[in-house]
Amino acid sequence: MKRSKLATLTLLSVFALNTQAANTLTLEDTLKIADESSPQVKRAEAAKDEASWKKVEAYSQFLPRVTLGGSHLLDSKFMVEQMDLGAGPFSIELIQPYTIWSARAEWLIFDGLANYDRYSSMSYGATAAEKEADWARFQINQETKVKFYKSLAAVELEKVANQNVRTLEDHLSRAKAFRQSGAGTNFDVLRVEVQLNEAQSEKLNAEDNTILARQNLLTGLGVEDQGQLISGALPVPEAQKVADLKKPTKIERLDYQALQDRELASHKAWLAAYKHWVPKFSVFGQADYYNNVSKGLTDQDFNNAYSVGVNMTWNVFDGFASSAQSAQADARQVQARETTRQAKLKDAYDFDFWKRRYLYSAALYKAKTVDVEKAQESVRLATQSFKAGTRTSSEVLDAELDLFRARAGVVNAQVSALEALINLELSLGKEL
Repeated sequence: MKRSKLATLTLLSVFALNTQAANTLTLEDTLKIADESSPQVKRAEAAKDEASWKKVEAYSQFLPRVTLGGSHLLDSKFMVEQMDLGAGPFSIELIQPYTIWSARAEWLIFDGLANYDRYSSMSYGATAAEKEADWARFQINQETKVKFYKSLAAVELEKVANQNVRTLEDHLSRAKAFRQSGAGTNFDVLRVEVQLNEAQSEKLNAEDNTILARQNLLTGLGVEDQGQLISGALPVPEAQKVADLKKPTKIERLDYQALQDRELASHKAWLAAYKHWVPKFSVFGQADYYNNVSKGLTDQDFNNAYSVGVNMTWNVFDGFASSAQSAQADARQVQARETTRQAKLKDAYDFDFWKRRYLYSAALYKAKTVDVEKAQESVRLATQSFKAGTRTSSEVLDAELDLFRARAGVVNAQVSALEALINLELSLGKEL
């Protein structure tokens, strides 16, 4: 019986550990999920596919167009022609086919090279879409890191808040005991109660931040919140990592390169739209297989005809529709050019801003780490002095509260440094 109970408990323990492991997310897990199921990545991949098919559509302008058609009359009353050959007027029914099958091929040979400009525009657009898809994958990778570390920091801050509440509860019990024994005053009790109320509010806020940070991470991953646990450790900032980093003379970011391609695509699209006034020339050939004698589809009274020629169309006036389209293309060209220029200016600012922010956060982390060590020593000395009767319980409490604030400061400095580093990598377009 005892062996059976032991085996059951062992199985339950193993099941609980496996369930917890399945609901635990590490940084590697989140990055893998982001790459596979992120809505942002999927949209970028779909946009890349769309752009590649637009390129195929533009290439079709260089190929001949072949169409097949046919018609069969179920009932008819043909037009008649009135004639008079001297013996009196009479009517002749105009001959029209009861059944006709047609095949037509037409090949555009000249339109002012607008077809080349359209194809170039779509080619630049397809290249830009590919770069944007790669950038979206890199960007979501970086954003996932930020959200993951913020979730992890929220868990650490919640632990600090819980420990702070437990410490204050212990101090409150001790202050009440001292008041009953006459060694303490009501002032000491009230002071601790006020601090405990504030700490309990901070604990609730920390718990909310943990839940919200996890939900924000999972929403970006496209995963439902099932109470997953965040597992990992916050990296230690290293100021030397970026201290000597210089801004590259050439912007290597894929999103900026995509903007340049978009600008070229807009320019080519404008050139194509501007050539609406050029006459278009094409060659064509048409073959007809028709029956204008009998109405049966299977009758043998079919004849054939064909025509080959050159076709010219010239859009002389269309109510200014083509001119308006050309003006719209010109406006899009200006928008693309200014967007590229704005991105270039912002890139220089982003690099300098996030580099300085990282160096500051790294220095702040180092200072807060020293504060934690000093606060721990202060708590140790205050506790020993309290036991020796040379310090009060309030002084011990103040030292412990300073320690909790220092620990929270370390976590916040780490998160700020990580966010700055990841944004710095985004400004460079690569990981450091």
